[in-house]
Amino acid sequence: MTAWTVMLRGIRYRAGRSFVVFLLAVTATTAAVLAPAYSRAAQQSVLTDGLSAASTDATGLTVGAKGTKDSAAFMDLAEIRLAMNAALGKDAFLDERLDRSVAAIDTEVTYAGAAGRLAFRQDVCAQLELDGACPDNPGEVALSKRTAAAHQLQAGDQVTVHLGPAGAGRDKSFKITGLYSPKDADAAYWGRTAYFSAGTDGEGERADALFSLTEEDLRAEPAATLSTRLEYPLRTGRIRLDDVARLRASLQALGARVRGQELEVSTTLPAVLHDIDVEQKDIARTAPIIAVPLLLLCWFVLFLLVASLTEERAPEIALAKLRGYPSGRAARFGLGEVVLLTAAAVPVGLAAGLGLVQLAASALLAPGVGAQLRWPVLAAAGIAFAAGVLAAVLAARQTLGRPVLGLLRRVPERGGWKAGVTGGVVVALAAASIVAAVADRASPLALLAPPLLALVLGIGAARLLVLCSGARLRIARRRGRIVPLLSAAQLSRRPGGQRLVVVVTVAVALLAFAATAWDVAARARQDTAEDALGAQRVYTVNAAHPDALEAAVAKADPGGHSMAVVRASQRFDNAPIELLGVQSGRLAGVAVWRGHSGEQLGAVAGRLHPAAADPLRLGKDLGAEVTVDALPAKPALRLAAIVANPGQPPRTVTLGTLVKGTHTYRATLDGCTAECRLVGLAVGRAAGGTDPYSVAVAVRGLTTDDGPLSPGFDLAGRWQPRQAAAGGATVTVRAGAALGIDVSGSDPADAVVEHVDTPDVLPAVLAGGAPTDDARSASFQLPGFSEQPQPFAVVGRTDSLPRAGRRAVMFDLDYATRMAQRSGSLADNANLRYEVWAAGGAPADLATRLGRLGVQVLRAESIQGYTDQLGRRAPALGLWLYLLAGAAAILLALGVVLLSAYVGVRARLYELAALRVAGVRAGQLRRAVLREYRALLGLPLVVGLAAGVAGALVMLPGVPLVTVGEPVGSFSYEPSLGALPIALGLTVLGLLLTVIVVLRLLGRATPMRLKDGAQ
Repeated sequence: MTAWTVMLRGIRYRAGRSFVVFLLAVTATTAAVLAPAYSRAAQQSVLTDGLSAASTDATGLTVGAKGTKDSAAFMDLAEIRLAMNAALGKDAFLDERLDRSVAAIDTEVTYAGAAGRLAFRQDVCAQLELDGACPDNPGEVALSKRTAAAHQLQAGDQVTVHLGPAGAGRDKSFKITGLYSPKDADAAYWGRTAYFSAGTDGEGERADALFSLTEEDLRAEPAATLSTRLEYPLRTGRIRLDDVARLRASLQALGARVRGQELEVSTTLPAVLHDIDVEQKDIARTAPIIAVPLLLLCWFVLFLLVASLTEERAPEIALAKLRGYPSGRAARFGLGEVVLLTAAAVPVGLAAGLGLVQLAASALLAPGVGAQLRWPVLAAAGIAFAAGVLAAVLAARQTLGRPVLGLLRRVPERGGWKAGVTGGVVVALAAASIVAAVADRASPLALLAPPLLALVLGIGAARLLVLCSGARLRIARRRGRIVPLLSAAQLSRRPGGQRLVVVVTVAVALLAFAATAWDVAARARQDTAEDALGAQRVYTVNAAHPDALEAAVAKADPGGHSMAVVRASQRFDNAPIELLGVQSGRLAGVAVWRGHSGEQLGAVAGRLHPAAADPLRLGKDLGAEVTVDALPAKPALRLAAIVANPGQPPRTVTLGTLVKGTHTYRATLDGCTAECRLVGLAVGRAAGGTDPYSVAVAVRGLTTDDGPLSPGFDLAGRWQPRQAAAGGATVTVRAGAALGIDVSGSDPADAVVEHVDTPDVLPAVLAGGAPTDDARSASFQLPGFSEQPQPFAVVGRTDSLPRAGRRAVMFDLDYATRMAQRSGSLADNANLRYEVWAAGGAPADLATRLGRLGVQVLRAESIQGYTDQLGRRAPALGLWLYLLAGAAAILLALGVVLLSAYVGVRARLYELAALRVAGVRAGQLRRAVLREYRALLGLPLVVGLAAGVAGALVMLPGVPLVTVGEPVGSFSYEPSLGALPIALGLTVLGLLLTVIVVLRLLGRATPMRLKDGAQ
C-alpha cells in the first residue's frame, strides 16, 4: 500500500474532520487572496471614478498655439491636424485613448460697445438653438440672443467688430445670420473656453461670443492675438492602472514631438492623476494593515489545526514508530493528510477569493471593474500554502519528536515556558502599538493596536476561563452537582480550549472593529453629504436675477417644497467668506442642517426675517399729491420717484416741477412690471447748478393705476433720508398725516428720501468669526449682493452653515435683494451664483419645470448621490476590505469551533457513553455540553465585542473615514440598525448553528460504543 493510498484512505475514514480541515484551509487561502485582489480592484475603481468625475476639459488635452501673425497660431487647422496625426502615429497607445478632436480658434474683439470673442468652433451650429441660419459663409456670424436683446440687434443686421488690440487693428463688418442660445452651456463640447460670459465685470461690459465658421475671418487682422487649437477628450473608460505611468510618459513625449513645430500641449490630466494617486496610495497603505492581522489569524488557525490533528493521531504515529518507521517517514505519515488537504484548498480558495472580490466589485465599485488574476494574487495564495506547511511543521514538531510512550499517553501535556514567552511578546507588541496610537492614530503600527489588544485580551480571557473552571470544578465536586462538574472538568483540562477562546476573541474583535468603523464612517459620510449640499436635492441654475429665480421657483413648486438660494463670495483678511441668501419662509421645510430640527430652523428663519413694511408695488403710472408752501426764486425744483424693476438698475422718473400749493404730480412708468416697486422720492434741481436752496414739501398721498398706496407716512422711521456724501444737502423727514420733507443745501445731486421696506441692518447667522477686527462682534459690514458694504447684525452663531462651510454668512434673500436693488441691478452681477434647493416633497420633474420657465439647470446633485460618491472613495473602499476580513475571521473561528469538536471525537464519545452507563442521564450530559460551549464561546464573544468596539472608538477619531487625509475628528457613536448589530447577530447565529452541529455529533454517544471498547 503506497503512502498516497494511506493518506486518501485516512481522509476518507475521517471524512467529517477532513472536510472541516479543507474548509479551514480554503478560508485561509481566500483570506490571503482578498487583500491583493480587492486592493487592485479598489484602486482601479478609484481611477475610473476619478477620471469620470473630472470634467472633460480637465482630463483632455489641447494642442495649439497662441499669438499674432508671425506665430503658429495663424497656421491652418488642417496643418495642425496633420502634425498631430503624425505625432500620434508614433504612439498608438495614446492615439487609442484620445477621442475625436474638436478644432477651435478664437480672438478677443469688441463690438456693440462690449468686449467679447470672435470664435470658430467645429460643428458649433449643432450645439446651438438658432433663430435664423448658420453662419457658413465668409463675413457671417451668429450672435447670442441676450446680447442681441441688450443692444437692439436682430438677424440680418450688420455688426461692426474691432479685431486686434485697442488703438490698433481694424474694424470689420459682419452680417448676423442668426441669433443663438446654447443647448447646454456646460456641455463637454465647449472645453475650457468661456464663450458665454455676458455681464459686467471689473473691466467693463462683456458680451457673449460671436461664432463664425470661416477660419479666414478670424485671421483677417495680423495684429490680432489668436488662440488656435485642437481639443482632444480622453477616453476615460479605457484607462487602466497599468496605463497610468505610460500615459504620463506619452504626454511628455507628445509635447516634445510637436514643440518643434511651435505647438504646445496643455492638459491638467497629470494633476487629476495626482489627486487619484493620493487615494490609490491610501488603499495600498490600508490593505496590508488590514491583511496582516487576518493572515496572522489564518496562520494561527492552521497552526492549531495541525497541532490538534497531530495530537489526535499520536497513537497512530507511535504505532508507526513501533513498526520500525524512521522519523522522516513517521513525520510524513503524521503530516501527509493535512498537507494534501491544504494543497487541495489552494485553487479552491484562490477561486473563492477572486469570486468574492468580483461580487464586491459588481456591487460596490465603478462599472467595468472586476477581479484580476495577477501575480500578487498568485503569490498570496502561494504564501498561504507555504505558511500552512510551515505551520504544520512547527505544530507537529513537538508531537513527532516525543518518544513512543509520550505519544501513547492520554493525559494532555501542560503548557511550557514557550507559551509564556509568546504571550509576553504579544503583550509587548500591543503596548508598543498603543504608544504609537497615542502619538499618531494613523500610523501603521497604531492601526495594529486593536487586533493586538484583542489578542492580549483573548489570552487573558482564556487563562481566566481555566482558573475559573478549576475553581468551579472544586466547588461542584464538593456539592456533588453533576452538570457543573462535567462542564468545569472539560474546560479545565481541554488543551484546545484556551486556543479556541483566543481565536474567537480575535475574530469577533476584528469584525466588531470593522463593523463599528463602517457605522461611524457611514454616519460621517451622511453628515458630510448633508453639510455639502444643504438639501435633499440641489440644482445649480442660470437665472436672470434673484427676483426672476424666486418667481420661477414659486411657479414650478407651488407647494413650497423648494426654495431659491443665491450665493456669492467675499474676502476678509485674505480668507474667503461665503454669502448665502435664502428664502426664509421656506427654510424650515427645505434645508437639511445637521443638528437643527424643523422647529429650530423655523426659529432661525424668524430671526432672519423680522417684520418690515411691504414693498410699494407700482402699476403703469405713479401719482403724488404734494403741498408746497414756499419755493425759492432760483433754482427751479422738481419732484421725482426712484423706481426699481427686477433685473434693471433703479431709475429716476420725474413727476413734475414743483409749484406752490397743493397739486398732484404724475408720471407714466414705462416698462414697469408687476414686481416694480417704489424705492423713494427725490427733490432736486430741474436743471443743473450749484445755487443754494431751501424747500419744505408735504407729500399727502401716493397713487398708482391700481388705486392709492399705503405709504405709512404717519409711521416714524418708515421713510428715511438716504445718506448723502460729505457736503451734501441737509434732509429732514417728518412723519404725520403728510410726509414732511425739508431740504436745504447747494449739492447738485437730488435729495432722496427712501421707503424703508427692509430692516436697518440685515440679520444674519454667522459661521466663524465676524469679518471685522473683533471676531466676536455682533455687527459688521460686508458687501452683500452689491458692491457697496451692507450692515449686518449677528442674530445667531454656528460652527458651520449648510453648503457654505465654517466661514460663512446666511441671511434673508428677499431683504438682501431689496437692499442691493436700491443702488444697482443684480442682473449684471457676475459674482452671484444661483441655486434651487429642494426637499423630498418637491416635484420629481422640478428641473424640467424650471427649464420651461426660463431657468437653465446646469447641474443636479442629491444627498444620496453625494453619499454614494463618497462611498466609492478610498476610505470607504478600505472599510469594505475590513468588513470582508472580519467576515473571513469569523468563518475561521467557526471552523475552529467545529474542528475542536471533531478532533478527538471518538475518545469524547467513549467518555460520554461511559457516563451514560454509569447512570448520568442524557439530558444532564447535553446540559453539560451546552454549559461548556456557553463558556467557551460566550466569554470570547463578549470580550471580543468589547475589545473591537473600544478599539474603534479610540482609534477612529484620528483615522480618515470619508476623505483621504481628513480624520473624522470627534464623533458620538449612536447604536442603530447598522453593520455592527447585523454582524453581531450573524456571528451569534453562526455560533449557535455550530453548537447545534456539535450537539448532534456528541449525540452519538450511546452505550453501544462501549461494546468493543474502541476509542
